Amino acid sequence: VHKGLVPPQPADPEHGHPADLPKAAKDWPNLNFITYHACIRPLAFLYDSWQEVKSGKLRQGVPDISWTTEYAILVAPYKNTYAEIGTTWASSIVTFPTVAAHIMGQLMKFVGSDRIVFGSDSVWYGSPQWQIDAFWRFQIPEDLRKKYGYPELTVDAKRKILGLNSARLYGIKGVESGNLQQRFKPVPRDYEKRMTKELKTLMELPGFRADNLSRIKEKYAELGVEPSHTRHGWIRVKS
Repeated sequence: VHKGLVPPQPADPEHGHPADLPKAAKDWPNLNFITYHACIRPLAFLYDSWQEVKSGKLRQGVPDISWTTEYAILVAPYKNTYAEIGTTWASSIVTFPTVAAHIMGQLMKFVGSDRIVFGSDSVWYGSPQWQIDAFWRFQIPEDLRKKYGYPELTVDAKRKILGLNSARLYGIKGVESGNLQQRFKPVPRDYEKRMTKELKTLMELPGFRADNLSRIKEKYAELGVEPSHTRHGWIRVKS
């Protein structure tokens, strides 16, 4: 469920507000509702969220960050709701890490580490490794934890958020057995030789193309034709 990341809008579900999630989660207990961006309202750059933290306005004893704080409180009782932190994490950790601390603290406090899943939105930010490294190193400052009752972001909690929770949601078995090194091994060096032609085509490895557009592009490049950049249209002139 995509929520948040919107310009200033009325606080209603049609514009990404989380007010409809409790009823949906209650009416459909066999469905899991994964809320993208943990419902953070501002678009990408979280200056507005930083101002909200500094304002001193609280909701149930914690800084009221639109709409994430409200979301975390609303869905807290529903075990089939999950907070995804794509873009929310990437934007806050590099601009306002204090906001990142409050967001993670509130999600941990109200939703719990078993119901938070990592997301990178790497289609926008490129390789997600920097986000993963930042998450591994990150700690919620002790003074914030004491003041607002935020749980500690432990190694076990990070493992759950970075992958174990998603593995459980998508039915990947055995990831919590503690025997991961034997179950999941490094990618073999000759992995390409082990792949079928169909799989290579699906993944569009060099020499394998799955769509006609790629073939057309290759033929166009072979022709060595340069685009003219000519623009066609009408120009209004005075009569």
